[in-house]
Amino acid sequence: MISLVFAAALLAGAADPAAQASTTKAAPPTKAAKVDKGEMVCKREPVLGSRMKERICMTQADWDQRKADARDDVEKSQSVKPLTF
Repeated sequence: MISLVFAAALLAGAADPAAQASTTKAAPPTKAAKVDKGEMVCKREPVLGSRMKERICMTQADWDQRKADARDDVEKSQSVKPLTF
């Protein structure tokens, strides 16, 4: 019974796309979008072997580069195929 009500609600919502477009709102801009690339940004990151976090300050461009390097390292390590004999 509940599944029939749910299916009817889905069909009613899918039938009127204009109403859906008017009710959906654009997401507000994120904090990262507002930050200038040369502006200093401080973040608290965990330290291995400690419960305390360390405060690290870098420019937004440095944070972006660090994130890209980490992503590249992961992709490279996942793409290496083992040697077969």
